[in-house]
Amino acid sequence: MESLTIYVKNKEQVDLLYQFLQHLDFVVLPSDTKHIVKNKEHDFFKSAGLWENREITQNDLRIRAWKKI
Repeated sequence: MESLTIYVKNKEQVDLLYQFLQHLDFVVLPSDTKHIVKNKEHDFFKSAGLWENREITQNDLRIRAWKKI
């Protein structure tokens, strides 16, 4: 099964799109509408400490990111 993320400009359009998708037999939707999330900016400072207590260096990250296949 594949998934797709869609951004919709306003709530009325989200509701309309959701109702339409319910009628397609090849689309599986969550049973509730909690999947609808307002798009908001990421708070950079909430990521503080993300790498805390991890034994990893910038070079390790570069090697993993640019690993040749």
